[in-house]
Amino acid sequence: MNRINRGFTLMELLIVIGVLGILAAGLLAAIDPFEQLKKARDTNNRSAAIEFLGASQRYYATHGYLPWYKETVSGTFDCDGTDTQIPLLRTADSTTPWSAVPVNKPTATAHNAQMKTCVDDTLGVDGEIKSTFFDGLATTLYVVSGGTTKVKVCFPPEGKSNISDGQTSYSIDDLAAPTAVSSACSDADRLLGKCLQCFE
Repeated sequence: MNRINRGFTLMELLIVIGVLGILAAGLLAAIDPFEQLKKARDTNNRSAAIEFLGASQRYYATHGYLPWYKETVSGTFDCDGTDTQIPLLRTADSTTPWSAVPVNKPTATAHNAQMKTCVDDTLGVDGEIKSTFFDGLATTLYVVSGGTTKVKVCFPPEGKSNISDGQTSYSIDDLAAPTAVSSACSDADRLLGKCLQCFE
């Protein structure tokens, strides 16, 4: 009995593997993996901003005031300490620019230690956010208030599609030492990474 085994030759297999490699390289170039990583970070940062906003709103619902309005027994505000930015959150702002306070992990460039302490002593103590909330954050959140019942939390998106998104319509005045958020985002601000997405 003569049995013939048919299969692929080594050359045919190498050609198929080469074609698949070329297709995979073309697909990888079309996807732009670095842009996908930026989009993923933006999604994480957006979730963090919304969670911080929700925690502030729940704190307000429980106590009747936002964390930076918490008073001590002597009638001063608990969160102020020696900080000059936090009191600006209580300044009534009817138009932009609004006063902003950065909050992030302690090793970040734009970080307000007193605001972090304020958050830990209010939202953290109430269990609204964990003490490690900012440790995994890859960006700075900007807190804007301007009223006893108003809070807005912003972050700077990294991905091209998120930067050009219509929701990215605010800008920060200075990335290194931010103090104010405006309700406009110019093309120049977009190029400098100063545009923000805000949630309220």
